[in-house]
Amino acid sequence: MNEATNQKLVLCIENVLFRSYLEKHFQESLSENAIFIDKDAIANSIAENQNVVLILQSETEEFRLVEIASRLKRVFGSEVKIIFLSLDYKIGEEVSTIVDRFLQFPIEADTLITCVSEIAAPEKKVLLIDDSKLVHKTIVDELITSGFDVHQAFDGLEGFEKAVEIKPSVVICDIEMPRMNGFEACSKIRNHPDLGNTYIIMSSTLGSAADQKKGFEVGVDEYITKPVIIGELIDRVQKVFNSASSGRESILILEQNLNLAKTISKSLSQQGFHTRITDSIRSSLRSLKRMNSDLILSEIEPNDGTIIDLLNSIENFDNSPDLLVMTSRDSQADARMVLNAGAVGVLSKPFNTDALLAVTERSLADRRSKKEQEQLGRYVSKASSQMAIEKAILGDGDGEARADKKTASIFFSDIAGFTERCERYTAREIVEQVNFLYDTMTKVILKNNGDIDKFIGDACMAFWLDSSNGSSNEHLLNTIIEMNQELEKMNADHPLLAEDPIIVRMGANSGEVILCDLGAADARVDLTVIGDTVNAAARLESAVKQYGVNNLVSEHSLKGVENKFCSRIIDEVRVKGKKESLKCFEIFCLNGEEKENVKYLKENFEAGFEQYQLGKFLEAKLLFKKAEEYEVVSSECLTASKLYIERCDYLIENNVDDWAGIWSLSEK
Repeated sequence: MNEATNQKLVLCIENVLFRSYLEKHFQESLSENAIFIDKDAIANSIAENQNVVLILQSETEEFRLVEIASRLKRVFGSEVKIIFLSLDYKIGEEVSTIVDRFLQFPIEADTLITCVSEIAAPEKKVLLIDDSKLVHKTIVDELITSGFDVHQAFDGLEGFEKAVEIKPSVVICDIEMPRMNGFEACSKIRNHPDLGNTYIIMSSTLGSAADQKKGFEVGVDEYITKPVIIGELIDRVQKVFNSASSGRESILILEQNLNLAKTISKSLSQQGFHTRITDSIRSSLRSLKRMNSDLILSEIEPNDGTIIDLLNSIENFDNSPDLLVMTSRDSQADARMVLNAGAVGVLSKPFNTDALLAVTERSLADRRSKKEQEQLGRYVSKASSQMAIEKAILGDGDGEARADKKTASIFFSDIAGFTERCERYTAREIVEQVNFLYDTMTKVILKNNGDIDKFIGDACMAFWLDSSNGSSNEHLLNTIIEMNQELEKMNADHPLLAEDPIIVRMGANSGEVILCDLGAADARVDLTVIGDTVNAAARLESAVKQYGVNNLVSEHSLKGVENKFCSRIIDEVRVKGKKESLKCFEIFCLNGEEKENVKYLKENFEAGFEQYQLGKFLEAKLLFKKAEEYEVVSSECLTASKLYIERCDYLIENNVDDWAGIWSLSEK
């Protein structure tokens, strides 16, 4: 690696053989500069030293690495150089706008080192295409003095061929040239597979709107008129190279009036924003495909569509930009229309620089705040963040812990056979499996308006605070049904889990809880729910294994929604420490969606349970035997019907006289 770069080489390589090969090679050449890390250590490694070249490779988690690379680039920009390795050349198209270099895996170590050297200290290649020797004489020396590696071409065809050869980062191209004009040259450059991300500045003495429009249509990023002010040109080129490392957002300006667009661009650029200019929806979308933007400043009537068309189109982009609309029409109806359609604001023309900056800064600040809230939601429960906001607004800063009685539905889950599972896999594999599971569960819980209280190892606790319409029970039971559906898909889609599926046990209860702050006043405080309702839910989840089912739901959680769900009674139990008995049920699906075997199972099992509670154990046993034919055998080779057959035998043998039909749960 080029010693002049003085950059560390950080490698996250999943393939064991390739990693071993590189480690051996680097011991001989780059022992001091190269470190090998796991995926989980990337963040810490980059935080300690941003001036690195990061190499990423994984067969199983490529898209996770793409996400990590994208986030690193957003935070650190060009300070972190990233090389992405993959067997799948197609993924190169997805990462081309994110990483600094995509390479086909496997690769020779020497080739990799060469690539590292190239991107560690990249040349600032600029290609000037112009048939005027005077222009070359005026511009080239100034660009070289400013630190750019300048290459020259004197007609469009030569310019295109030179661009393919040297792969410049910036092209400055005239329009009127022999052999091939600027429009043709720029179009060929833009459509070449190796030059799609090249930044193109078109220059011309021609200032017609038609020429500007044609330039944007062929993929030009910026249009400047001659005579070129050399200082502004150098500043513009420098900002192209600095844009990736800029801490400020990227703004796309959609405006047919080029002079106005330039004025807006200049004002925003002076504040550190990276700006690009387009004159149509089509060219804007093409630009967004090459480079993300955080905000679009658009005129209200683009020449090739409507604002609604633009909004609908940008929704399809990952990390879609916000839209701020500019209009010269003093119309409240227009303002309401664009705001209702999804725009974040309206800026009335004519506007001064202060107004432009104020509205832009406010729009981007709102976007940052929204992203921060979304990020916060990954680590803090919805209820906790809401209560924290309320406390801040109300000024409740006396330090007293909050404690309110609420009605809520409580959900607990854990992984069946987790201890044995930990013995079968490495620590990293276990963490990956658990996180994969939690990702699935979280989506289901949040979709059903639940609040994840905490993850505890392989266990999850969630709750639904009851609303005025009393919908928490319905949300809870929908969660259990959808959780089973998604877990089935998850196990089927994952190559490892298809052979060794994750089985999740769930317990639920509803009733009065205490919503409160728990923790040390001067340290960490959690907002959580406590009380008998919570304890009973946890004990039902623990009891799931005894019955050979995957969920146990109390009668309180079915209250008010019995007719919406297909369920069967499992038992009437007395929880340890409680005098009152509690009926618990297994939830199958929504009413009307049950399969024939479930209908027969439910019919025979509940008839058997009725006889069982009456003390008619022989009759109950016969019905449970019929039900057993339709039971799905669990991983523990136990079914609820089999359990009750054994219970009936026990009760018959022991001739129980004081039978009340209630079973005491021994486990807490």
